[in-house]
Amino acid sequence: MKVYRFSVVPGHELVQPQNDADFKFFRGFDGTSRSAGWRPVPVKLVRRDEKGSPLAESDFPWLGEHAPVMRRRGVEVLGAMLGGDELLPLDCPEADLKVLNVLRVVDALDLERSKLARSPRTGRLITVEAHVFRAERLDGVKVFKVPELLDGSAFVTDEVVNLVKSSGLTGVGFRLLWDEASAKQTP
Repeated sequence: MKVYRFSVVPGHELVQPQNDADFKFFRGFDGTSRSAGWRPVPVKLVRRDEKGSPLAESDFPWLGEHAPVMRRRGVEVLGAMLGGDELLPLDCPEADLKVLNVLRVVDALDLERSKLARSPRTGRLITVEAHVFRAERLDGVKVFKVPELLDGSAFVTDEVVNLVKSSGLTGVGFRLLWDEASAKQTP
């Protein structure tokens, strides 16, 4: 088993909320449902970089690793695999976009074996520099968050990555965080 997080693919289009406060709203995706009373957040596609050069169309226009955004093709490919997670519509005049709200929170991060950065003042977890997961807790899990980082990354397993790659979806990247086979080889 391998665990990844979404990563930006340079040269591909981005999604930007029309209201800057909505960046913080998406950070609030903490494993709880948002579907009741959901109002699509107004967003726009960023199709040119800061120099004015065109950005390639993406099946996953980048908003952030915590709230992946998909065009219709991404939803069609991954929809069944996402099971109980929410694909919430966004208000975008240029494209049919959905944001993924990951509802599955799994206590799978091995805090004792992971390399953590904590606040020296409060002891609060700031970031994970090297992830180690408990594979037995991820059996059958494809997309998840961990309780220690609810405002952070949506994690995916190799099943998701393999499906995305085999389907030819564009503009979506993954950063490998942990490989169970390599972890077993480490003394």
